[in-house]
Amino acid sequence: MGMKKLVLLLFLFSIAGQAQSNDKILHFGAGIATGAAGAFIAHEISGGNKWWSIAGAVGGSLMAGLAKEVIDKNKGGPWDNGDVVHTVAGGITVGIAIEIFSGRKKRKSSRSPDTVYNQTLLSPYPIQEPFPKLNSLSISQN
Repeated sequence: MGMKKLVLLLFLFSIAGQAQSNDKILHFGAGIATGAAGAFIAHEISGGNKWWSIAGAVGGSLMAGLAKEVIDKNKGGPWDNGDVVHTVAGGITVGIAIEIFSGRKKRKSSRSPDTVYNQTLLSPYPIQEPFPKLNSLSISQN
């Protein structure tokens, strides 16, 4: 694991460790669950875009946190912004963790210009190049 990933992971766990009461821990856990669902849905809709996946995790957890506080308020309980914050923190944590550990690695393209050119020579269908090769041009000096 790279140093950047390790530092980010430690930061995310420090956020999780700030949950002081059992209620806040439950909100954080609910944020993880709803954030994972939101990340999955956004990942599928966006075709795998990592930023939309993170936004889906945050959005899913935010909707869950707000919905829970609306339910509490309608039952006569107090509105607690801290609960919403801890729910969203769970969503942020799972959204970033999914992207860190999703196994995506930067890959070099195997389709170098030489590879593409050689594949077109072997293709049964003639493919015309948009530009002629430089070494096949005859340059005349006048």
